[in-house]
Amino acid sequence: MDEQVKKKALRMISYGLYVIGVREGTTVHAFTGTWFSQASFKPPLVMLGVSSDGRSAHMLKESRVFSVNIIGQGQKEIAQNFFKCPDPKDGKFGAVAYEPGSNGCPLLKETPAFLECRVVELIEKGDHLVVIGEVMEAGVRKEMAPLALSETPWKYGG
Repeated sequence: MDEQVKKKALRMISYGLYVIGVREGTTVHAFTGTWFSQASFKPPLVMLGVSSDGRSAHMLKESRVFSVNIIGQGQKEIAQNFFKCPDPKDGKFGAVAYEPGSNGCPLLKETPAFLECRVVELIEKGDHLVVIGEVMEAGVRKEMAPLALSETPWKYGG
């Protein structure tokens, strides 16, 4: 297989940009995610790919809950802020305010929508942990189109 062609084809898959919130006990963390999709209507399931060697994967395995903050068009700086998540302080990650969701995971106050999920299955294959989550709560703060990875200069895939 031609590796460059494979990389190019895989990068043509449509991805959004999300900030995924996790917690372990009272410690919260968040990171920018792109590998996320709905997987079932009944029950409402989503799937998420998370780098298996990081802090976030460990926290997901321990707490088995997460939040998905859907980033809107024009909010690229929010996603960028969570490439290397600042430590939370006084209800903020850097300049981005959050509140705890019903599952304790951070919900960013500026994003247009969010999901709160519980982990129903973890699949450890390759270099990413595949997380299957059931949506337990959802909210829409404002109607706006979601930000797509293709609308940014960033790449994650291939």
